[in-house]
Amino acid sequence: MGVYSHIEFGIQIKSHQQNGSFTVIYCGFAAFNLRGVLCSASSELLRCLGLFLRQRCYKLDLSPTQVIGWLKNIDNYLLIMGYQPVSFLSSGSVVFLYMLCRDLISPEADTVEQLQVSLLTCYFITHCYTGNENGYPETPFLLGSRKAFWDRCLSYISIMSSKMMQINSNRQIYSETLAELKAVGR
Repeated sequence: MGVYSHIEFGIQIKSHQQNGSFTVIYCGFAAFNLRGVLCSASSELLRCLGLFLRQRCYKLDLSPTQVIGWLKNIDNYLLIMGYQPVSFLSSGSVVFLYMLCRDLISPEADTVEQLQVSLLTCYFITHCYTGNENGYPETPFLLGSRKAFWDRCLSYISIMSSKMMQINSNRQIYSETLAELKAVGR
């Protein structure tokens, strides 16, 4: 019996062989080298994400700190409940979340709840795609119908699948997305 690790298209799959068959024990984003990529503090990037969403959803009375609060509340819940050993809100995860929000959240959101539903769906996908754990509970991300949540997840993943792979495998795309997010805060 041995443990095997395979990386393809930026996805790392670890499996072990027992009695001639393989069982997946981990599937997630493979770490990639960010040498030459300027890193930023996650708090700065969260502020920029909050500013972006306030500008994007111009119809809403929204503060950037309100958005940050939604994300930090979920992060703290997952820490307290033992779903993650450390905070998920790193610069890499915030850049990935920004990419999803930029392409999926409509400027036509009429209510704060509409924005929150879309944002938390993007945040759930970010956790599942870039997180360290094999699975995350849907409960802290869920607002409204469970079926609508999963339909949104599948729709968002279908729309963003190629970009999610590209940002992980191409440093230039990551760097450009990081620079775009940081420019919002200037």
